[in-house]
Order: sequence, then C-alpha cells, then structure tokens
Amino acid sequence: MREQIRPPLLSRVPTWAWVTVDVGIAAFLAAAFVGLATTRNDVPPDLLDYAAALATSLPIAVRRFWPRAVFVIVLIGGLGMREFLLPHADLLCLPLALYTLATRRSTVVALLAAAAVGAQGVVESPFTGIVRERLGLVLAILVAAWAVGTAVRQRRLYTERLAVHAEERARAEAAEERLRIARELHDVIGHSLSTIAVQAGVAGHVGRAEQMSRTLASIEETSRSALRETRRLLGVLRDDGEAEFAPAPGLADLAALVERTRAAGLEVELAIDADVGEELELTVYRIVQEALTNVLKHAGARHVRVRVERQRDGLVVEVTDDGTRGQERPYGHGLTGLRERVRAFGGQFEAGARPLRGFRVKARLPL
Repeated sequence: MREQIRPPLLSRVPTWAWVTVDVGIAAFLAAAFVGLATTRNDVPPDLLDYAAALATSLPIAVRRFWPRAVFVIVLIGGLGMREFLLPHADLLCLPLALYTLATRRSTVVALLAAAAVGAQGVVESPFTGIVRERLGLVLAILVAAWAVGTAVRQRRLYTERLAVHAEERARAEAAEERLRIARELHDVIGHSLSTIAVQAGVAGHVGRAEQMSRTLASIEETSRSALRETRRLLGVLRDDGEAEFAPAPGLADLAALVERTRAAGLEVELAIDADVGEELELTVYRIVQEALTNVLKHAGARHVRVRVERQRDGLVVEVTDDGTRGQERPYGHGLTGLRERVRAFGGQFEAGARPLRGFRVKARLPL
C-alpha cells in the first residue's frame, strides 16, 4: 500500500491555533513589561513608560496579519524600553516582529532600523566592557532573528517554485504521453482501416467464392490485430489493474503485416537482415507499417520492396514502391510521426519521390 504524502507537521497546524499562541505571548509580555515599569525603584512610571510597554508587546498578537505595521509599532515602542529593562533593550518582541517581517519580504532596511533602536537602548558612556557585551548580545539576537526569517522565506519560495516546476513537468509529460498514444493509434488504426477498405473494395468485385473467403479472412485477421494493439495502447491508461498487456509488435510481426498487405492486392517483397534490440523493434515495425499504409492509400503502386538491413554505421529501414503518384503524395501526420520517432533515437529520416517513379521512405537508426 502506497504511503500517503502529507505536508510537514507545522504546516498542518491551523492559523487560529497560531494566533491563539501569539495572543497568549502578547498578553504575557504586556503584563511582564507593565509590571517591570511599575516596580521601578528610581522614579515612578509615567504614561510614556506604560505606552512603550504596551506598544512593544500587544501588537505581537496580530503579527501574522500585518507584519510591517506590527514591526513599525514595536520598533517605536522599543525606543522607550531602556527606562525599565535590563539590558535596556527589548530582546523578545522586537526580534520576533523582525523575524515575522523577514519571512514575508526582504528586510535589510528593517534589520538596520532594529539594530539602531536596540543599540540606542544599551549604548552609554563610558563605553565599558559590559556595554560592549550588551551591545553584542542585542545585535546578535536581532541578526539571528533576521537570518532565520530570511531562510524561512527563501525556503518557502523554493518550495513554491519547485511545486510549480513539478506541475509544469507533469503537464509536459502528460502531453508527451498523449502525443505518443495518438501517434501509435494513428499508425495502428490508419494502416488497418486502409487495408480493410482496400480488401473490402476488392471483395466487392470478386466473383469466386474461394477468393472471397480469403479476402474476408484477411479482413477478419486485420481487424483482430488492430483490436489487440488498440487494447494494448489504451490498457496503459487504466488504473483498475485490468489492462490487457499484449506484447508490442516487432520484427517477428513484419511477416504477418506483409501478408495482410499482400491480401489487399499489393505485391510486397520483404528482406530482413538484422537483429536489433527490443527498444528499436517497435519503431522499425511502425516505419514499415506507415509506409505500407501510404502505399495502399496514395501510391497507386503494384510492387513494394521492404528492406531492413544492419550496416556498419547503424540500422537501415527502407520502403520503396513503383507507384505513379509519387510526386503528388502528401507529407501527412503519419510521416511526421515517423520523423519524430527516428529523431528520438538520434537517427535520420527521409521521405520523398524517386527520380523516375515511385516513392521512398528511408530511416537510418544508430545501434
């Protein structure tokens, strides 16, 4: 059983839960800051002290909704924190607001502003070792919050772009697979229907029962072969485990293909002098099949020669006919599909009229 892909744990936590946590943190810090401002021993607190305590802490409750506004308010509130904090700078709310802003946008200016506010809270004269340590602590915490927020933002952008790329790639692969299936169906159905149409036309003018029987038997075999290949192609689209996986046709099936073409009234000479790998056999079969289909449909030929020969620099597949309409034959989708098949293997493909009469289809495939 395939394991279900689930998003990371933190991303499955609903927004209202995070907001509830933020409200709790904001309430706790507000109470703590107000308490610190109230219990000062040197001078009694005034309205500005309470305003700074509340402005620094309470906006944290809504930091996920308005990160920029929250950062600005907390930044302003931090200017008055030196009166009752030690080390005289907010090391909780301001870094948290800076982190939240960094997860949404590039925030170098915000980092500099936060560093300036934090530094004014701890820098004093004389610039002793304790002051330097406090300044280093404040700057380190702010830089760390900014760096973590920036890393989270970049990670989110990377994940989003990766998802978009994966979706585009899936669409491209689906389109390529649809094109492959359409090309296969064109080759199978086009050849079979052309052969059946020619044979049916011949059968309509045949008077002898024996020849009529042979023609109908050939039509039946051609139809069955087309159905088998169509089921094989469409079976890969089924996901219920009931697909019919018939083997793909190859060199061994060329003889049967030639016999069906001969039954349609075309003289076919087949010469095979090659032994190729399984990955090339289907392409060789489709080249011969499409070429014979075009001869039946367009050439007006009586004789066809099919040659499959292994040479030093590759495999040569050639189909030539003696038709009288070589110059007029269309360069349709079938031959275009063959050119794409051959190029997929890094081969060369050519199709065109012969000098005197007839048409030639030739492919050279590297081994």
